[in-house]
This record gives sequence, C-alpha cells and structure tokens, in this order.
Amino acid sequence: MTIHLPEDLERSIRAEVLSGHFASEDDLVAAAVRDYLGRQQEQAHQDTAAASATDVRPVTPSGRRPLWERAAELRKSIPEEEWAKLPAPC
Repeated sequence: MTIHLPEDLERSIRAEVLSGHFASEDDLVAAAVRDYLGRQQEQAHQDTAAASATDVRPVTPSGRRPLWERAAELRKSIPEEEWAKLPAPC
C-alpha cells in the first residue's frame, strides 16, 4: 500500500521516528490508525449503548426516523475541529 501525505505530516512523522518514539514511519502510521480505529469502535459502542438505553425513537408514517434525528446523528459524525472552522453566527 502506498499512502501519500502532505509534506507537513511527512516531516512530523520523520521527526517522531528520529526522536526515537517509533522504530519506523510504518510503525507510527500503524499506531495512529490503530488508535483511530479503536476510538471509532468505542464511539460506535457508546452510540449503540446510548440508543438502546434511551426512549423509543419516533417513526414517521413512511417508517423512517424524523429528519431532525437523522441530522443530529450526522452532526455527531463531524469532528469538533471541523465545526470550529466554521464562522461564528451573526
């Protein structure tokens, strides 16, 4: 697998390896991906537990969840740092 990263990330990865924190660039990227996947799995577990512990979700006549609920769920999938990039409301 070949992965192309922005130059700033490549420099940061090289610096971490040279500092001795990781044996190789591959080791650092593998650790980062494992960390990310672990956090995603934990979040999915928490979301599932919260959904089963809360009240029954309303369903529209079409059998689908209301738009506001689907929008709230999608909002949770966007990292906070991305929300921070948006301009402040007037």
